[in-house]
Amino acid sequence: FYYGNEVSELPEVYSPLFIGLMCFTLTVPYLFICGIYGYHFKVRNSFPKMRKSDDKPLLKHINDWHVALFRPEGISAVVGYMFINIVLSLSFPDQLGWNIPNSIRNLKPIFYPINFLIYFLVFDSLMWCIHYCQHRWRWLYYNTHAIHHTIHSPTMIVALTGYLPDTCLLILVPLHLTILIVPGNFITIFAFAIVSLFHLHCIHSEFQHPWDTLFRQIGIVNTWDHHVHHVKPRANLAHFFVFLDKLMSTYTDPLTIPSLVCTMNSK
Repeated sequence: FYYGNEVSELPEVYSPLFIGLMCFTLTVPYLFICGIYGYHFKVRNSFPKMRKSDDKPLLKHINDWHVALFRPEGISAVVGYMFINIVLSLSFPDQLGWNIPNSIRNLKPIFYPINFLIYFLVFDSLMWCIHYCQHRWRWLYYNTHAIHHTIHSPTMIVALTGYLPDTCLLILVPLHLTILIVPGNFITIFAFAIVSLFHLHCIHSEFQHPWDTLFRQIGIVNTWDHHVHHVKPRANLAHFFVFLDKLMSTYTDPLTIPSLVCTMNSK
């Protein structure tokens, strides 16, 4: 476990290392999302579907990857958040330097697995609280999260489709608080962000993943669990850990939802 005792500074602006980091930060997320979309198209007809034949996703939610890739509330919001934070912190170091947590400044090539796991626990707990408020506070729901729930039968392509204020509130706020609260370093945070992005897309999938049955057994939110949320919006609010919903009595078992194809029932 890394306790975050070291305080480092980002490389000087215009230095090769800084330019390299900025290029990495601004391009890799888009390339990674393209890889996720590639996975969607490659296997979507090979794995069992999540919904019955009369509850299929819309064709545009299956095929319009080029639209989803550049939607402002999608990965562009995450990239913009990182870019703006870095630029403001470097431009106004005395006033806004605190916006970049010390963990981001630590560029040591070391991976901290315990910190990595704690990131998920804190992130999902914060997301659950915000998600709960969105679904209980009518004004907040209709002004942030409601557009995402117009998608009744989701796919990986529309995992981040919705409304920019929703992305800011439900993803960027808990993300920023998580890396402020939990110490770590750039590599550990980047690994956490990449795995989180992949998981958040996968649980919106129209098909079952090979690991969904295992996730169900060990208490990790799987595709069935999140499809329940799109059928019953006030249920299954967690995105990573099922115990949060079970603890707060907001969990609904996918086996009780008639519109879902729960193949794990026959295993």
